[in-house]
Amino acid sequence: MATTAKFSIIEYEKNFELSQLTEGDCPRSDAKKLSSIKNLNCIMNEVNKLIAHFQNVDEIAFLRKYGRLVEIAKVEVLSPAVRALVHFWDPDYRYFSFRSIDLCLTMEEYRMLTEFPNHLHRVYFPLRSDKIIPELSRLLKISDLEKFLEKNATGLKWKILETELEKKSLIALSIFGLVLFPSQTGVVSLDVATAYVEYENTQINPVAAILAETILTLNHCKRTRKGAMRCCTQLLYIWMVSHIKTKKACLQ
Repeated sequence: MATTAKFSIIEYEKNFELSQLTEGDCPRSDAKKLSSIKNLNCIMNEVNKLIAHFQNVDEIAFLRKYGRLVEIAKVEVLSPAVRALVHFWDPDYRYFSFRSIDLCLTMEEYRMLTEFPNHLHRVYFPLRSDKIIPELSRLLKISDLEKFLEKNATGLKWKILETELEKKSLIALSIFGLVLFPSQTGVVSLDVATAYVEYENTQINPVAAILAETILTLNHCKRTRKGAMRCCTQLLYIWMVSHIKTKKACLQ
């Protein structure tokens, strides 16, 4: 029977560093051959109604369980600034290159920005598709969750979810789907629902997944010179302004 080895984040970092030292750098593409990025969109969901419902939730208890999700959702992103930032992304070395200065997205920075509780950092295996809705129904205490599904059954309709927003857990799920892991406007994908269920059941910190989605999105948009930013642009924007001089703070 096949067994799956589990690695801590420290062991993974040591193995990654050892591989880089022994195998060397990956081949680097010529940035001059990459044409300018066109038709790049940032997926930004309307979350004002979601934030309004947060007034009925115990703020301290929510912060202890989910970190700074609400503060992140409140951040107003300047989409042109994010689109401009993508131009400086190096898809081979996975960092932003500004002539003689290179800046890299790190787990430590994202962990500090999100302030999720110090839960486990490890890779998880997603639920089978036929178990997502039953498990999600149990956590949200919504028996008829199937009515929230889209016609293609790939996600939950945000417009219908709004009717149940007095539930604290549903607010967290909505931020997971609309802010942290956006797939398409107005939809909480079932893949995101799986990540949320895993967080609720095993307390696996989602920071690694958030950062991975961001890097994959940046790589795709830079190589194809088009597409949609299917990642948490709020966190990317906060990270960006934290490295440049600005008179207005975006996250207190």
